[in-house]
Amino acid sequence: MKDRKIDPIAKIAMRSRGITVKEKRVRFQGEIIVFKYNEDRYDVFVDEIKVDAIITNNINDAIETYKQRKAKL
Repeated sequence: MKDRKIDPIAKIAMRSRGITVKEKRVRFQGEIIVFKYNEDRYDVFVDEIKVDAIITNNINDAIETYKQRKAKL
């Protein structure tokens, strides 16, 4: 079975409604952070190293939670 790619416009529509997105890259504090959906959580990777796991199915919540945790350090 082929790995299906999600249309970029569909991703935008999904994100705006808070629906799960499988993977998202975000630039934060000079780093590229990758959020990958894994069952009931988003795993957070920096330089291909897993640094956190956030239990949510909403990508926007995962990004905000990670930024808050990083700010506290």
